[in-house]
Amino acid sequence: MEVIIAIVMLSVVMITLLQVKSDNIFLVNKSNEKTKLSDYIRLSINMNNENKKSENIFLDDIYHFKNDDIRKELKSIKIKVKNSQIDSKDYNNELVNFKIITNSTLYSIDDIKKYIYTFKIEL
Repeated sequence: MEVIIAIVMLSVVMITLLQVKSDNIFLVNKSNEKTKLSDYIRLSINMNNENKKSENIFLDDIYHFKNDDIRKELKSIKIKVKNSQIDSKDYNNELVNFKIITNSTLYSIDDIKKYIYTFKIEL
């Protein structure tokens, strides 16, 4: 009887450990996927872009590789870009007048989003 109880207890412990392992593998895979998508977004960010329109970016248009496997992977990556003006303030002083414009650019793939804020000073 003691042997049967010990085998049942070991079985329950082993099943629990297998479930924990399965959950950990799922979480690691999900984390790796989010990291990969975040890296794709970072590849697409262009701080020199003065274009104020919203658009979609395909990574294979930006980066050109000779390796076919990399090109195939990048071809399917579509990054949505949305530009918007957040705020515009005029500052008037006796010596100088200037305007500060605050813009936001949203880069997104699936549920991963990155915001880039820029400021422009016009004299």
